[in-house]
Amino acid sequence: MEFEHLVYEVDREAHTATITLNKPERLNAIDPQTHLDILTLCEEVQQDDDVWVIIWTGAGRGFCSGADVGKGPAPVRDENRPLNERLDEETWVSRQGKALYGIDKPMIAAVNGVAAGAGFALSLCCDLRVGSENARFVTVFSERNLPPESGMSFLLPRIIGSGRALDLLLTSRRIDAEEAYRLGLLDRLVAPDELMPTAREIAARICELPPGAVRATKRTVHKALEAGFAASTGFETLAGRLTAQTPKDAEESQASFLEKRKPVYTGR
Repeated sequence: MEFEHLVYEVDREAHTATITLNKPERLNAIDPQTHLDILTLCEEVQQDDDVWVIIWTGAGRGFCSGADVGKGPAPVRDENRPLNERLDEETWVSRQGKALYGIDKPMIAAVNGVAAGAGFALSLCCDLRVGSENARFVTVFSERNLPPESGMSFLLPRIIGSGRALDLLLTSRRIDAEEAYRLGLLDRLVAPDELMPTAREIAARICELPPGAVRATKRTVHKALEAGFAASTGFETLAGRLTAQTPKDAEESQASFLEKRKPVYTGR
């Protein structure tokens, strides 16, 4: 199967699939078609019994810089639909987060560069994160006048603790690979040329174990953790609607980003 901005490779002897976000000129930002392709691949790898482990990585200098600003999947705005249906509408990042989190096969993020916003969240949906010394992380949502999305509000505190998660979410500060490793965000930190070999080595070790037991183990851990996952993503969607009450700040956020200047927010 071929995709415009994803490279999907399966080594059936090694039982390992590698998914490479392939839009290096935009640091692998996610546009509407890529979002749909990710959803398609999530379904495919889940159903393919030859795939026991999935590795996610990015082409070029970035892992994934999040939504492609100006090209992100547009929300549905059919105001003729019943109010209850519109209130229950999920954002595209919520759908993507649930699709990734719902895969019950081990997933490894091989973080080769910047992971921002929805790209950061994509790495959190993986079970293990291997980072090269070039890895960088930033939550970015507050800078865009948004709450955390893609399951980040659920996953980040469980991985690094609530205080450290709030530090990253509320300040939107950038952290390098060394700090990410120290915080526990990265499970392994390696030289750039060792990134994919290390990810494949971990995948090979997992594939030495019974795949049924491995998947059952992941399901068991998720069940123990996810007492509030559906509620968390639902609240993210609700919180996103609250930020719409400051439309001028939303416009300023995008304009300042595109104009590469410091934003000036007014709370309006």
